[in-house]
Amino acid sequence: MKKTFLVLGTIFFCLACGTAICRAEDNAFTKLGRGLANIVLSPGELYTQPILMEKNNDESVAILGGIFKGLSVFVTRELVGVFEVLTFPFPVPKDYKPLIEPVTTFADWDARSAKPVQTFAKENFE
Repeated sequence: MKKTFLVLGTIFFCLACGTAICRAEDNAFTKLGRGLANIVLSPGELYTQPILMEKNNDESVAILGGIFKGLSVFVTRELVGVFEVLTFPFPVPKDYKPLIEPVTTFADWDARSAKPVQTFAKENFE
């Protein structure tokens, strides 16, 4: 029972700190927080993408297309999260900038309907 509470507490702590860290200045620890937040919160894309697609599409298109889009963004966020956790001590990409915009699943909710998820921005590597 204690292990269950410890695991749940750790997950809650990572969620609470990871999303708050994403608003801070970019450094190694914000990169670690973004990575952990993306790993833990990426399944939320299966929920958010149909909602975001519904703003510009028919409901059936939004649900079916959103699930597949959510799956692709879910996998992308997982991989980006793992990369950021493994490389957090190193300034890759340049100056610890995020690899994906928005930086976490639930960040910039209002702005997300207007533009798609962008990965691996070229200016971050120059």
